[in-house]
Amino acid sequence: MEFLAKKMREQYIREAIYPDVKIFLNAVRQREVGDNLQKLHDEKLVAGVINGRDEFEDLDLVFPHRTPYTITGTDHGLVRPFYVRHNDEEIMVTLQKIDTHLKT
Repeated sequence: MEFLAKKMREQYIREAIYPDVKIFLNAVRQREVGDNLQKLHDEKLVAGVINGRDEFEDLDLVFPHRTPYTITGTDHGLVRPFYVRHNDEEIMVTLQKIDTHLKT
């Protein structure tokens, strides 16, 4: 399944086939040093990382706890681009993986 998702992501980029409707994921804040998984779970938040490229560094963000369900519940959610709002910017991202913990 992961191999198929990777190939479909490559096809999206290569052929520039982007859906007409943008789905925005609103970040609550940038992740801080004290934001461990237990604290985030108690506050009903999840951590997310946007991998950096040449243009910018990695970005560690905190999202509402429903964000992974929004992504997986969307049509082609594992391969389609999403947009993250952070500091009045729209960052286009695609999902690589969602890690889950047994207690969350």
